[in-house]
Amino acid sequence: MDKSDYGKKRSISGVIGLVIAITGLVLSPVPIVNNFAFVLALIAIIFAIVGLVKTKGNKMKGRNTAIVALVIGVLAGAIVLGSQAFYGNEINKLGKDLQTSTDKASGKKTNELLGKELDVTLDVFSVTPDEYGYNTTSLPVKVTNKTSSTKSYTIQVEAVDQNGTRLAEDTVSVNNLGGKQAQDFKAFQYVDTGKVDALKTAKFKVSTVSQY
Repeated sequence: MDKSDYGKKRSISGVIGLVIAITGLVLSPVPIVNNFAFVLALIAIIFAIVGLVKTKGNKMKGRNTAIVALVIGVLAGAIVLGSQAFYGNEINKLGKDLQTSTDKASGKKTNELLGKELDVTLDVFSVTPDEYGYNTTSLPVKVTNKTSSTKSYTIQVEAVDQNGTRLAEDTVSVNNLGGKQAQDFKAFQYVDTGKVDALKTAKFKVSTVSQY
């Protein structure tokens, strides 16, 4: 200890600031709690500045303590701001991912799915009468997962006439289709007898795709 410090009072402001600053530093990375840590950092900085003022000109002891308190207080505040920015970005990202997943499940992302992740090929609708006069109908559907991960889909296919009026619709359920894999399905195997002739000249198209 410097002999010139003998007999001088120690500034308690720097000590208080140091204690508060350390507490703020410990709490600064913790979500939600770091709001309180930021307040502690501000209080610590104030006490540190008061300590620096009181020890100016070597009038009181504790200047180094005040300096350390100031540095730690500023560091704690910076960590709070940085961590909150990080957590905020992560929450926004999570919200966007959740919204995207919801939109994909609801069919709102049909065009995007068909453009980037999924290929659906509709073949020719066929009608084959059996020996008893009953018709067997079928629309071959080939589904290709263009992504590298396993996906499940519900694909709504509709038949429309030349005016665009919907005649019938059917659903193709695709469960756990592996990445880069394709699978064949058959739609419109159960068609009302009265609609068979109309479907022979109908146009078939994918109306919605939902991803799960």
